[in-house]
Amino acid sequence: MNIGIDIDDTITETSEFLMPYVAKYFSIDIDYLKKNNICYNNLPKEYKEKEVEFGKSTFGKVLLDVKLKQHAKETIDKLKEEGNGIIIVTARDKTIYDDPFGFTSKQLEKLGIKYDKLVCSFNKRKICIDEKIDFFIDDSIENLNKVEGSVGKVLLFNSKTNIGEDNHFTRVNSWQEIYRYISDYKNNVK
Repeated sequence: MNIGIDIDDTITETSEFLMPYVAKYFSIDIDYLKKNNICYNNLPKEYKEKEVEFGKSTFGKVLLDVKLKQHAKETIDKLKEEGNGIIIVTARDKTIYDDPFGFTSKQLEKLGIKYDKLVCSFNKRKICIDEKIDFFIDDSIENLNKVEGSVGKVLLFNSKTNIGEDNHFTRVNSWQEIYRYISDYKNNVK
C-alpha cells in the first residue's frame, strides 16, 4: 500500500515552532496568536500580503530545526518496515524556497524520516493519482477536499489552523491513531 504524507503540521510541529517568528515578523503579540490559533498559514487579511515575504525570509533559515510530532518517526519507520510505500507530498515550491526539493530532502534526513519518494507540489490530487496513493494524511482541509476520491482513505491531522473548521473528514490527534487507522484499513481491503 502507498501512503502519502504531508510534512508541516502532520509530521512536524511547524505552526507551534514558527509562532515566535510570526509574532516578531508581523509585530503581533504571541499571546494573541496563541489565543486565536493564528500561525503562518492562516494569517488575518491585513497580514496576508506579506505571507510569502515572511516565508522567503524565514523558512529556509529556521525550519531545519523544527521538531517532529510525537511518534511520527517511529510510526513511519514501522509502516515502511511493513512494506508500505511512503511518499512525502508537500506543497513547498519555488514561491518560498530557492530549492524546495533540496531543502526538504535535507530536513527529512535531519529528522531521520525514511521514505520512498518526495514530491514538492501544490497539486496533491495529481500526485496521489500519479503515485497510486491508497491512504493520504494531511492537516489541510483544503488539500483533503482536493485529494478525496483519488485515494482510498484520507485522515485529517488536527492542527492549530484547522481545529475550529467544520468538515467531514476523520480527525486524528496522534501518529498512534494514524497507525491504527492504516492497520484497520489494510485489514478491511484484503
